[in-house]
Amino acid sequence: MWEIRPRNQCFDAIRIYGYPTMFTIELHHGGRFTKFPGISYIEGKLDHIDLVDMDEFSMHELDEVMLKLGYEVPPVIYYHYQLPNGDLEFGLRALGNDIDVLSLAQYIEHHKIIKVYTEHN
Repeated sequence: MWEIRPRNQCFDAIRIYGYPTMFTIELHHGGRFTKFPGISYIEGKLDHIDLVDMDEFSMHELDEVMLKLGYEVPPVIYYHYQLPNGDLEFGLRALGNDIDVLSLAQYIEHHKIIKVYTEHN
């Protein structure tokens, strides 16, 4: 079962995760993207969701995380993940359905920390 890591607590995901389906979500939330070019995510918060198992992960779990962080789901929250070694300009991918989750799954075995960004209406 996933858990929200207390802020400022160290966690070595590479050392902890011996299973190829386990990973951490670096969740950027409550902020907004600046405009292209030079996209950045500003005025947001950062939390880490540890012990996420890709075999059990779905959009429902991500909505549950947002509820635990104090957001109401709905309203509409758009999720994006950043490709490993990608940037915010061209490396963001939608994370909104099972097909998107399967696309994300291909990176988990070799990249144990996945950055996810939210957009709120």
